[in-house]
Amino acid sequence: MPVLCPCGRTNGKGQTLKLDVCCGPSHSGTPAPDAESLMRSRYSAFVLLDEQYLLRTWHPDKAPAELELG
Repeated sequence: MPVLCPCGRTNGKGQTLKLDVCCGPSHSGTPAPDAESLMRSRYSAFVLLDEQYLLRTWHPDKAPAELELG
């Protein structure tokens, strides 16, 4: 069963997008195309407890040395 993206983004039919086509590519290293996508991908990473992605996308001047979500 496909995993739905936690960010809640929907397609033109109002269906929630799958993680692998929504925020998943950003989590895998593809840069987010815009600010909204970056923030959605960071929210999804928080929900999925992806500490490494959050640290990679945090502004270096504000990033904590480490992060423990769960």
